[in-house]
Amino acid sequence: MVEMKLGERIRVITECANSLADRKVSESQLILRTFGAETFDFEDQWNGGQDADEYFTGQCEAIDSAKLSELHQYLLGEDAAPGRQRRSDMWGDNPVRVFISHCHEDAVFASGVNDILRKTCGIDAFVAHRDINPSAQWRATIRGALDTAHFVVAILHDRFHASQWCDQEVGWALGRDLPVMPVRRQAHIGPRFDGFMEEHQDLVLDPTRGSGEHYLAWTILENVVKDERTHNIGVDALVEAFVNSPGWNRTRALWAMIEREPSFESRHLRRFEYAVETNRQVYDGNYGEVAIPVLLKALVEKFEPPPPSNPWTASADGTPPF
Repeated sequence: MVEMKLGERIRVITECANSLADRKVSESQLILRTFGAETFDFEDQWNGGQDADEYFTGQCEAIDSAKLSELHQYLLGEDAAPGRQRRSDMWGDNPVRVFISHCHEDAVFASGVNDILRKTCGIDAFVAHRDINPSAQWRATIRGALDTAHFVVAILHDRFHASQWCDQEVGWALGRDLPVMPVRRQAHIGPRFDGFMEEHQDLVLDPTRGSGEHYLAWTILENVVKDERTHNIGVDALVEAFVNSPGWNRTRALWAMIEREPSFESRHLRRFEYAVETNRQVYDGNYGEVAIPVLLKALVEKFEPPPPSNPWTASADGTPPF
């Protein structure tokens, strides 16, 4: 039995939880199960809607010291498993790039949405540091993000328009004809003074359903797929979201979106098959009364029909029938 001092155990739990939280959710869940921890769909509101840090800390805390030591060695030791590498540039490796414009007051909320998008939705988000007067170098970074973003989310706070940077970010996006999605964390009373954004319907988050990060991330994915300007890369993100589905409820919701798509490329079908091979939330999932792997097999055969059998070799022993 591995003996740990209490202080050491706290450190090990924290380091393991941080490493797991920085990986794809499906990979982290697999690692936890392999090392004897129970897992569940922690993002489901019925399960309390925990954030990743809280969930992974709790799961690591439940592991006995011997297994915890092995897990720590696996994640952070000399033979550490490869994790999701943080990119030094403004975007990661996900198919879709979303610029989140926000006031300082919403910075923590925006960062939470960013984490969920990156890990479970196939979307990278840029959340600008909200200095009152950004440095020249930081302003160049913001311009670079606006120049390469596919979609913009504007989190409208009472002070949003008091910031010249927020209004300029949205104006830049509208000038590029990017889809812009205005979001309010609470209902707005009175007339709107949102300039050209008044043409866009606000998404108002329901404060009675938690903080709203998960709902907003999901709605961003839906809108990226739905908008014709981002549809193609949105499908790429949808596929990656399916590969990294964090729970059975999410898998079912994603499958409902997948069924509505008229076509998929071969590379998408291979990623779907990979999801069935590697993600328990997919291979043990169902949609209605049908298992997800069965539905996926039918989807693959719809776009890649098996070759017709050869009548000359149709007999049981392989000899021509006549």
